[in-house]
Amino acid sequence: MDLAKIRQKARQGAIGAPPLNPPQPRVETAAVAPRAEACTPPMPVAAREGDFPASAPATPLLPHLPPGRTVTDPLGIILAGREAAGLGEEQQPSPEEQSPQATDEYEEFLCIRVSDEIYGINIMQIKEIIKPRQVTEVPRAPSFVSGIISLRGIIIPILDMLDRLGLRRESVTGRERVVVVKYGETFTGLLVDEVIQVVRIAMDDFEPAPAVLDGIDREFVAGLGRADNRMIILLNLETITDINLF
Repeated sequence: MDLAKIRQKARQGAIGAPPLNPPQPRVETAAVAPRAEACTPPMPVAAREGDFPASAPATPLLPHLPPGRTVTDPLGIILAGREAAGLGEEQQPSPEEQSPQATDEYEEFLCIRVSDEIYGINIMQIKEIIKPRQVTEVPRAPSFVSGIISLRGIIIPILDMLDRLGLRRESVTGRERVVVVKYGETFTGLLVDEVIQVVRIAMDDFEPAPAVLDGIDREFVAGLGRADNRMIILLNLETITDINLF
C-alpha cells in the first residue's frame, strides 16, 4: 500500500460529504451611541492604579468550539494559533486556553490542497502564509527545492509540494500560496495549490499511519484524521522539510 492508495481511501471517505466551505464574510453592525443628555459634570477624581481595564489583545484568541466542528477564517485562526504557540508577538494565554480541555480533546489542522488531494498541517507549526514570490535557485539542489527567499532577513528554502509528494499540477489558478512552517529552529516554505480552511479533529478521530506503507511514503505521513466525515492525510513536517530525504 502506498500514498496513492491512502489518497484513494481519503477520497472514498469524502463521498457524500459536503464540500469544505470557504470562509464566509462576517457582517458586523455598528452600534449607535445614545444621544448625550445635559447633566452636571462630576467632581474630578484622581485616577488610581487599576481603574482602567487592560487593553484587549490585538489578535482575537481562538474561539472554543466543540470537537470536530469546522473553523473558518483560516488566517485569523492561524495568527491566533501562532501567538498561542509563541511564534508571534508575546501574549499571555487565557485561562480557557490553559485548560486541559482546550488542548487535550482536539487538535487544529490547516487543510491545504496539492493537485486534487487534501492534506493537513498542524497549525501550531505554521509561522505564516504568503503569496508566491520570485526565488533564487540553488545549484545541485533536489528537484523539489524551487529555490530560496529572504523573509524579513531569514533565508527560507521553498519546497514545491507537488514534486515533493510525486503529484502533477493540472493548471495554475492564482490561489497558490506558500505556507511557512517552523520545525525545531528551521523555517521552510511549502508551495501548495490552495489554502482551504482550518479544522478541529477530535483525539478519538486520529488514526496512525498504516503499517503497510513502505519507504518514503510512510515517512511523509504522520497519520490520518477525520473531520466533517472526510479523511485527511496529516503530513509529517519533520520528514517533509528534510531536503536530504528523497
